[in-house]
Amino acid sequence: MNPVTNTRRFVLGQGDGTPRAPAFREAPRYRAMTRDGVELSLIRFCQKARWETPVLLTHGTLSNAQVCVRLASFLADNGFDCWVLEWRGHGESHPGHTNPDFQHIADFDVSTGLDTVRRLTGKQQVFLVGHSGGGLVFLMHLARQLESRAHVKGVITLASQATEAGVTWRDKAKIAGIAVVNNMFGHLPGPMLRLGPEKEWRGVMNQWFRWNLTRRWLARDGFDYAKAVRDLDVPLLCFAGAGDHFIAPVRGCKRLFDVVGSHDKQFIVCGKDAGFGEDYDHARIIASRGAGQEIWPTIRAWLDARA
Repeated sequence: MNPVTNTRRFVLGQGDGTPRAPAFREAPRYRAMTRDGVELSLIRFCQKARWETPVLLTHGTLSNAQVCVRLASFLADNGFDCWVLEWRGHGESHPGHTNPDFQHIADFDVSTGLDTVRRLTGKQQVFLVGHSGGGLVFLMHLARQLESRAHVKGVITLASQATEAGVTWRDKAKIAGIAVVNNMFGHLPGPMLRLGPEKEWRGVMNQWFRWNLTRRWLARDGFDYAKAVRDLDVPLLCFAGAGDHFIAPVRGCKRLFDVVGSHDKQFIVCGKDAGFGEDYDHARIIASRGAGQEIWPTIRAWLDARA
C-alpha cells in the first residue's frame, strides 16, 4: 500500500500556544479498508525512526487527527515512527453505511489501523496512544481481540474514562440534555455546540451516555469490558486532567486505570496539586503549550524506556 498522491499540510503550533515543531510539515496520508468495507485514513509522521516500535495514535469523539498531530510530530522529532488513525466518518475517513457505536470502531477501525501499521512498517509490535474515546477503543479492542495483545507493546491514555461522567444529578441532567440533541439531530453536532470540530455518530454518543448513566462498561451483547481487561497485562500509562470535571473526571480515569490488570502501569493526575503548571482540562491535556512542556516529555520518556 502506497500513500495517496496528495499530502495534507498541518499547521503546527500556530495561534494556540502549542510548541512549534517545525511550522509546517507535509504528512503522507494512507488509505486502508476495514473488514466491513469502510475506507479509513492514516497520517504518518516520521523523520528518521530511531526506535524499533512504531506508535499509533487516535482521537476521541467529536474530533479528528488534528488533535493528535502536534504530539505525533513531537514524537517523530524524537525518533518515533508515528501514525494517526482517523475513525470512520471523521477527518478524511469515509463514513460507511451504518450508524456505528464504539464497538464498531474498536472491532473494525482499530484492527485495521493496527494491522496497517504493522504491515507497512514490518514491525511486530506497536505502541497505542489514545485521547479520550481513543483510549477507550484501544482498550476495548484488546479486551475482545485477544490475539492483538501480543502485538501491542504498551498503551497510553489521555483523559479516557467510560463510567463516571454521570455521578451527580447535575451531570445526569447534562447527559440527558445532550442526549436529546443527539437523538433529535440523528448525530451530535459538535461544531454547532462548540464541542469539537466533527459531528459524532448517534450510536457512539448513546453508548457513552448509557455507560455513564449505568456506570457499567458493557458492549451491545452484554460483554463486560471492565471484567475482560482485568487480565490485560500490557504496560499502561494513564493521564487524567485535574480540570476535566465532566467528560473525563479524575475519578473516571482512575476507575479505568484500576480495572486494567497490567503489572507495569502508572497513573498521573495533571494538576497544580501534583506540581503541574495548571489544572489541565479535556482538550489541553493533549494539545497545548503546557502539555508540550509538561506532558509530552513524560510520554516520550515512557516510550523510550519500553521501545
